[in-house]
Amino acid sequence: MTTKLYFVRHGETFLNRFQRMQGWIDSHLTENGRKQALATGQALANIDFAVVASSDLGRALQTKKIILSQLNKKPVATMAFPEFREVNFGSFDGLPWRDAWHTVTEDTPFNGQNEIIADGGLHEARQLMAEADPMHLCESNADVIARWQRGIKKLLNQSPKINNMNILVISHGTFIRTVAEYYGEYVAGIENAPKNGSVTIFDINDGNVKLEQYNQLL
Repeated sequence: MTTKLYFVRHGETFLNRFQRMQGWIDSHLTENGRKQALATGQALANIDFAVVASSDLGRALQTKKIILSQLNKKPVATMAFPEFREVNFGSFDGLPWRDAWHTVTEDTPFNGQNEIIADGGLHEARQLMAEADPMHLCESNADVIARWQRGIKKLLNQSPKINNMNILVISHGTFIRTVAEYYGEYVAGIENAPKNGSVTIFDINDGNVKLEQYNQLL
């Protein structure tokens, strides 16, 4: 059975606009974020999605509601899963992102997140952040991938058994970026971070996952 997963990053939020870390904490979509969600929904309007899912965070739920309003054919089911949440940034959540990454890198040879990812990928970025988190709540790269795998299994188990099925999932930037890197995408550089409202597509065929498209604005 073949399934095509369309992963969409939520629209811009106030914390995005304020350039603050936004993991498991939440904020509402801005007006621009609502417009981004609307544009993505219009671009996806003619695709027949059997399921429209999202993370259980408010910004993903808001984005999902807007996109659903634009689809010409309503899905068989809508769902929300904590497994598709953003990465947990621990005690860095909510901080200005420049301050957070300054703290993470101050005892390293790196100057900010981009240099870490260019050197050792998101695996190294997650490791250094976890080591710098005094609360020890940050997720590791392995934690994020394991959560993705649990989420996909749960999603497919709860979805209709339809061949050549399309599923839409509203999720989060660093989560999508981490999964894309795991399947071979080059994600270093700020230009390779998923844009708000962008679409990343995975094909799943008999349990094998292939990244088809990454970070595209439709």
